[in-house]
Amino acid sequence: MREPSSDPPPRYWIERAPHGYRVVGPALLIWEPTLGEAQERRDEIEGGVARWRAAAPRPLACEAPLRRPVYGPIASRRLGRSLGVDLSPPGRRACSFDCVYCSWSRLPAAAAGSGWPEPRAVAAALAEALRCERELDSITISGHGEPTLHPRFAETVDAVLAVVEQSGCSVPVRILTNGTEAAREPVRRALDRLDERIVKLDADTHRVGRPRALRAVALRPLALAALRDVTVQACFIGGAATNALPASVAAWSDAVAAAAPRAVQIYSIDRQPAACDVLPLGARQLEEIACALRARTGIEARVFG
Repeated sequence: MREPSSDPPPRYWIERAPHGYRVVGPALLIWEPTLGEAQERRDEIEGGVARWRAAAPRPLACEAPLRRPVYGPIASRRLGRSLGVDLSPPGRRACSFDCVYCSWSRLPAAAAGSGWPEPRAVAAALAEALRCERELDSITISGHGEPTLHPRFAETVDAVLAVVEQSGCSVPVRILTNGTEAAREPVRRALDRLDERIVKLDADTHRVGRPRALRAVALRPLALAALRDVTVQACFIGGAATNALPASVAAWSDAVAAAAPRAVQIYSIDRQPAACDVLPLGARQLEEIACALRARTGIEARVFG
């Protein structure tokens, strides 16, 4: 006969909830999108060890963008052979979103006003890389944060474009951005000087993207409309925090139509994020989302499975 446990029952526990998890206890009900985050919240509240154990997060899939301003080339599903330009502080994360599917979310936050790569350093690193790499499909300003947060973003864009022109390279210079800073005129003008602006516009932005600057997100539709043209990219995920349910896709389709993009790219995660219970969607599910967008708005989307 098993001896009864002498451990007291947990005061707070975790339950499944629609599109996430709840931390439940006396006079307490907190929703979190992923199991790992619910566990962390429960630990903070109770000061003990959570009864549910999430699998340890896998190591980051790519360390390259963490240490130097130019990395790659890497094989991109959407951009081909892409040379990356990372404007974030080395080893730190600076972003106006905190997406549940982000691979970099466990990096320490960047300190305000310090650690950002100097425009001259970015230009020098890019010039050196272009001397060695000629077979490129894209030079992509991206990395492990939001590049337009760089305090000298416009100056850095000018430095990058000058290096590309001096090298005689005919490769397009693109940017991956969430668009939250495009309402600022210097940033918008710098974005318009690039060959392509690929702007994140996910379904369920406030729940899945968890923006840190709500006012910037509220201004984003006006900012996108002011840009010369944009390509919309949207990440759809499965698991507890899925943003691929019909109501979410319908609302997202309306937001895409309002942005009037030149192109739409739909994809899912291809490496393990920090949150262990965020799952990728298959190509068939992504195609269904593209069909729903077409049926509702007439806009075509390209799927990258």
